[in-house]
Amino acid sequence: MDKIAWGRFAHYHYNDTDLADAPDMEFPFVPGSQFRAVNTGINEPAMQVNLEDFFKGKDIPWTLAHDEAHYVIQGECEIEYHLPPLMLESGKVVVKAGSTYFLPKGCRVVWRVLSDTPFRHLCFCYPNPGYPIPVAPSKLAEAGK
Repeated sequence: MDKIAWGRFAHYHYNDTDLADAPDMEFPFVPGSQFRAVNTGINEPAMQVNLEDFFKGKDIPWTLAHDEAHYVIQGECEIEYHLPPLMLESGKVVVKAGSTYFLPKGCRVVWRVLSDTPFRHLCFCYPNPGYPIPVAPSKLAEAGK
């Protein structure tokens, strides 16, 4: 029988400078794509929460191995999605600041950033996929690191 992995209480207060010095990265299999991310300090067995910027340019295709919910802080993005199990149910939606959306496990998604400003969003991943994302500077400062 699997042992329960207990989490701890975690808190993050959005700081718009947390991504200022985050390194630019490419999405796997999308040469020339650009994104940056920091972990909010919420990195528990049940959930990982990251603050992310996606940039206009290359479309970003991804297939989710876990459930994700996003809250959009700034920018605008067209999201094309295809739902499991057969990917026959699909659609497109444009999201912008104030939008929230859910991507179920197995979903095939393509993000197409429409705005010149970064598409900034909080990404709630559950269960925790273990993405190797550095901790946000404001969270490190809060912890005295």
